[in-house]
Amino acid sequence: MAAKDEAVRRLREQLGEGALREDVEFRSGVSWTISCTPESLLSVMKIFNACGFYLESLTGLDFQDTLELVYHMNTYEPRARMAVRVLCPHDGEVPSVTGIFDSALWQEREAWEFFGVSFRGHPDLRRLLLPEDADYYPLRKDFGTVHAYRKREEVYG
Repeated sequence: MAAKDEAVRRLREQLGEGALREDVEFRSGVSWTISCTPESLLSVMKIFNACGFYLESLTGLDFQDTLELVYHMNTYEPRARMAVRVLCPHDGEVPSVTGIFDSALWQEREAWEFFGVSFRGHPDLRRLLLPEDADYYPLRKDFGTVHAYRKREEVYG
């Protein structure tokens, strides 16, 4: 069985059918989008690791009402790229996945530095690019003047 199919099967068992959304035409650049809570993030990442996926990227999205972390997972199969979306409050905390994917070490530091998301259990959460005394998060929309600051529901419906 292909790694993508095995991962989808396991994720359905773990999270339920409603947490997975397929993009058959690959228009969004991912074959599946998985929605999970911070509490289920580690178990989701363990499934990806067991199926041979790697953490391709981690980024954040800032909305008026919440922050959203997007983990892009990939494996060496055609159209196997998947997105894991995790909602967390602006002052929230999510578990670190550095114990599962070493590539998360720098990516979580960057998300913390630019969005202010705290990663519980990260072994070295310190600044990468900003000054040590920075008290701002430059990729948040409350930094500077932003005219299109919307709620998540307004963007995704």
